[in-house]
Amino acid sequence: MDRWIGIDEFVAVAVCGSFTGAADQLDTSVAQVSRRVKALESTLGYQLLNRTTRKLSLTTEGNVFLSHAKHLQHVLDDATSALRQRDSQPAGKIKMTAPVMYGEQYIMPLVNQFMSKYPNIQIDMELNNNQLDLIEQGFDFAIRLGNLKDSSMRARLLTHRQTLVCGAPEYIDNNKPIKSIADLDNHACLVGQSSVWRFVEKGKERQISVKGRLRCNSGWALVDAAKQGLGLAQLPHYYLIEEIEKGELVEVLNAFRPEAEGVWAVYPPRRYLPTSVRELLEFLAEGLLSN
Repeated sequence: MDRWIGIDEFVAVAVCGSFTGAADQLDTSVAQVSRRVKALESTLGYQLLNRTTRKLSLTTEGNVFLSHAKHLQHVLDDATSALRQRDSQPAGKIKMTAPVMYGEQYIMPLVNQFMSKYPNIQIDMELNNNQLDLIEQGFDFAIRLGNLKDSSMRARLLTHRQTLVCGAPEYIDNNKPIKSIADLDNHACLVGQSSVWRFVEKGKERQISVKGRLRCNSGWALVDAAKQGLGLAQLPHYYLIEEIEKGELVEVLNAFRPEAEGVWAVYPPRRYLPTSVRELLEFLAEGLLSN
């Protein structure tokens, strides 16, 4: 097992960019991290890190070895997980990430319920609208919305989201009728991150460029603007459903709704998922379907 000594420390140093950061991550001392990395270099017969007083960087050999070292970590995790599959009670730490709004509103309440059910579970959640590197940053899985890009990651469909176009009753009553997609040219559209809205017409997807007085990358801000009669907003249903039920917003162009998109759990391609992760994914799938 001497061949394993220093691998965790080397990967942590490479990811954190410093021995101090690696020591904090591994909950050990800087001296211990340094000793183990030197032992690994001695075993391999190659220098993996360039060390100066101002800068730490990977050597050419270090860059080559890093991806393989991460793979070795996953293999060891999988071997350990294979043994723990027999455990009836999920335990351990799960590191995950999700988009901010969806994570706050839908994922974290279920995660909190899961933690109440399994007291030996620890959760490290990062709410972030950027698509983080799961392997580089050590995430067990990520919640991703919409159509997935091609990648080596594995994915599990948890539920769907539907995109709607809505406006305030007063706005709809006081402006030209909205019976077709072409009618959007006569209306103020509240623009989010993209000025392209998606629809389905006669069985084919159509993408329409829209314009209006307001552009904002916050869904909640667009909902408020729509409620105040500033125009129409196209957003996922979970932003709008409560306002629709209250009568504060009305859906239009429902005959042209785009195809529902997936809500996914995406995770690195490992042979075995830890029991804790498998159970949490099942819990999320059941909880999201009931919402």
